[in-house]
Amino acid sequence: MFAAIASAGLASCGALAAAGVSWADPSPPPQPIDAVQAPAMAAMQQLGPAVQQAAANPSSAASLLMAAASAFAGNSAAPDASKQVASSVSQFVQPAGALTQLLPAGASLPGPGSPPPEAHVPAPGAIPGTDAHLPLGIDPAHAVGPAPEAAPAAAPAPAPGAAPDPAPSPATAPPAASGAAAAPAAAFGPDSPPTQEFMYPSIGNGCLKDGGNSLATAISVAGPAPIPKPGPAKGQTAYVFTAVGTAAPAPEQKLPLNVTWVNLTTGKSGSATLKPNPDINPNGPTTLVAIADTGSGSIMSTIFGQVTTVDKQCTFMPTIGSTVVP
Repeated sequence: MFAAIASAGLASCGALAAAGVSWADPSPPPQPIDAVQAPAMAAMQQLGPAVQQAAANPSSAASLLMAAASAFAGNSAAPDASKQVASSVSQFVQPAGALTQLLPAGASLPGPGSPPPEAHVPAPGAIPGTDAHLPLGIDPAHAVGPAPEAAPAAAPAPAPGAAPDPAPSPATAPPAASGAAAAPAAAFGPDSPPTQEFMYPSIGNGCLKDGGNSLATAISVAGPAPIPKPGPAKGQTAYVFTAVGTAAPAPEQKLPLNVTWVNLTTGKSGSATLKPNPDINPNGPTTLVAIADTGSGSIMSTIFGQVTTVDKQCTFMPTIGSTVVP
């Protein structure tokens, strides 16, 4: 019986071949991702999982991320792009890194080993917390600046009959440059949301319709902000991931694209799944969105996973980003 079925199958194949019908060739494999397309891929592949580990162990988040970033600092063979990403992570993760970026040039916050501030010594008879007073030894005349200097002595009167010296001609201001333009106005209005780009684009293997690779941009939006709708509230962070050049998103994502985050200020951590938003690029490129309750502070995040478009299912390599949520 089985021999008869096998013989019939072989005969059918032979008939199809004789009729000129050929089997369809399988789809070509997607193009591999190399260091030319993604020079910071090495850093992303190591630092992305490091953020996930930090989120699982928030109490050691800073040391885990610093250790992962330092692996590139002393590696002469690492691409420059990977070193730059690792350096950005180190600067953000180190204690008070986000606050240090807001200080004037040359200024710094006190750190471990800094001398303690001098203790305030109230003046005799003053009750701390009730009477306004100056520290002991401060002259009230100098409390708001140096004491006024004595008026300069008057110039001697000219001798009788002597001609007065000619008054110096007033200095003329240099002419204004004819081609000088006024400084451009700030590009951000008072209602502009504080969007922050991730440190490096992601790349999806074979995500374009023709089998090509797709670059993806990722941004974070610190709340409160009106976009992406419905908008992150205070203490929330929105994530927007756009796979450039792709078709519209599938209504249902077969496998998730996730964001994992850790708040380096509070020690809070968590994750969320990015999903299509009908208000953002419904006809493509595929854009996925999530809003997370990160809380205020310095947030380190990684986005990783898969994206489902109407004609493709593809994996995107991890990307990482830093966000300061007020």
